[in-house]
Amino acid sequence: RVVARANWSSKPDASMASPEEPAVAVDEVQDSAETVIATVVAIVAGLIVIVIALGFRRKREAERVVAREKAAAAKRKAPPPGAVARADLSAVEKLARTAGADPDAFLAGLATTEVLGRLASPLSPAAAAAVRKALAGKAELPPEGDGAAAVAAALVHTHLRRGELPARLWPKRDADEAEAAVEAVAEAAVKLTRHGFEAACKGGSPEAARCLLQLLACLRLQRPAWDHEPSRRASEEALADAGLPLPRLAASASAASWMGGAGGAVSAGSVAMLKVRLSRAHAKEAAAAAKRGATSFAGKWSTANGRAPVRVCESYTCLVSRRGGPAGAEAMVGFLEADVLDPAAPTAEAELKIVAPLEAGEYELRVQALSLAVLGVEASASASLVVTPAPIDDADDLDDY
Repeated sequence: RVVARANWSSKPDASMASPEEPAVAVDEVQDSAETVIATVVAIVAGLIVIVIALGFRRKREAERVVAREKAAAAKRKAPPPGAVARADLSAVEKLARTAGADPDAFLAGLATTEVLGRLASPLSPAAAAAVRKALAGKAELPPEGDGAAAVAAALVHTHLRRGELPARLWPKRDADEAEAAVEAVAEAAVKLTRHGFEAACKGGSPEAARCLLQLLACLRLQRPAWDHEPSRRASEEALADAGLPLPRLAASASAASWMGGAGGAVSAGSVAMLKVRLSRAHAKEAAAAAKRGATSFAGKWSTANGRAPVRVCESYTCLVSRRGGPAGAEAMVGFLEADVLDPAAPTAEAELKIVAPLEAGEYELRVQALSLAVLGVEASASASLVVTPAPIDDADDLDDY
């Protein structure tokens, strides 16, 4: 019995707990709570990070939208690449007065305009170096340190001297971009030179007006100079290839009062009419060429007399200057266009209204007709303009003013 009792009493009672077991349970509960808290904190932190990231993303998207809108607005406000600003026109007007009689100086000044610099900017440094090398010894170019002006000048001379330059002028990878830049710069140069010519006709010297008109013809025909003999021969060959005769002109002019005063005299300060007539010695040849289908080299249309547009066969620009009077100096009066609509017409006529000088005297009106389509074609004439003192109004009439 004793042994059995002892064995029985040695077995642990399930109802009796060890003093260490409650501490283990408490630790497990604490670990579970900490795990839950950590999980919740991680979830919350992740959500916060996501919210912040979404906020930054939305902010960047909003900034990109605003930037695109600003860029689009700036693009809408910006002038087209070839648009000429008023500042450039003013600079060309001043240039026509100061350097109009020197084509090289005028072209150098033309290259400094904002529009030519902008159009020349896409040219790569390699292409710019290639064209400067090709033009060495053929044209005076600004130093490379002039930046965009040096590139623009090189492109203008490339246009003028294209017949003298190698066929493969540019690096292959830059060829398309370079050709587009030359074309854009040449088009803007024609516009600016035309504006300079018109400015010279209003207040410049006859030499400047004539020089700029000749330069305008060279820019249109891609010829380096008006008096360049190879260029003149090339113009004649181009006419022959088109089946057209070389124009042969003779000019005459007359001036009289616009109101038809007696003797051709005009009162000081009144309106006079200058009539210019160009005789075409090649009219029969031009008519024969027209029958073969070759009718024009002017590239111009006319709406004279309110008619539908008619193709102009030939067109000549006539410079008009005045010399004489007390001062004796020669000054520009203006210019006019004489168009030939019928290739068989023996003459082409044009008229220009001018204001007679305020000082009485005998003046000479000089007319120089030039072709912008064929280098070297020109003719000149002069007309006498007698200016009488303006009539003095009666005293009663003067009281009205």
